[in-house]
Amino acid sequence: MTRGVVTVSPGTPLGDARALLTGNRFSALPVTDGGGRLLGIVTTLDLLRAEVEGRAGARVAEFMTREPMTVGPDTLVGIVAHRMRRYGEVRVLPVVERGLLVGIVTRGDLLRTPERRSLLDRLLGTPDVDLDVPPPDRPRIGTVAGDVMTPIDDCWVAAGSTPVADAAAWLSAQRLSALPVLDDDDRLLGVVSEADLLPDRLSGRGPAPRTCGEAMTTGATAVRHDVPLPKVAKAMVRRRFRSLPVLGADDRVVGMVSRGDLLRAQAPG
Repeated sequence: MTRGVVTVSPGTPLGDARALLTGNRFSALPVTDGGGRLLGIVTTLDLLRAEVEGRAGARVAEFMTREPMTVGPDTLVGIVAHRMRRYGEVRVLPVVERGLLVGIVTRGDLLRTPERRSLLDRLLGTPDVDLDVPPPDRPRIGTVAGDVMTPIDDCWVAAGSTPVADAAAWLSAQRLSALPVLDDDDRLLGVVSEADLLPDRLSGRGPAPRTCGEAMTTGATAVRHDVPLPKVAKAMVRRRFRSLPVLGADDRVVGMVSRGDLLRAQAPG
């Protein structure tokens, strides 16, 4: 788990929460009182919903999830992974001990954490390691998906034959939630997400997939490059998408657009 967690209070303006989320490439922030007691959690989805509703100037308390799902420091990692897979929107779980927030665990943590160990074992048995944190993405100016997306040349992408271990390492290191799986002509085969790759022995699923082609979700939703940003935002809020492949005029994938891209987007001057 991650200690020294960045938090906000219920009275924090959503604009400040937005800056913390996008500047650090976080997907969620715990909401605490002055004594470190967990009150809720606010996510990029919550902020995007505020944008869609025209309430970007509201406070965190108006959009946060109260009484979020939590785990304890001694919860087995396998149980944490199972909960994250079962509840698909959960990407971050606060770690609470005696009512106080002591850390968070993310899907990215689990992709590099041995499943058999508890979070406490992981904390006490392994020295802290400084991971390379990707730099914050720059805001892009525009009005349609193609203007604010991450171009395909700057994206991490997978092929059907890419080993799941490689995909998991990329997702964890780059703080990404999903990778597009492309054929040799940059056409979309599917999307492989953190949830697809989380080890979950409690679900009774068959053998673990070995390649992204086996693990990916086929028939994945994509968005065309000329779709207006308000329409993209509404689709992400309604369908709870974290990111979407962007298709060009020839139906080849030309980039990826995420919640963070929409929250960072700026209208032309």
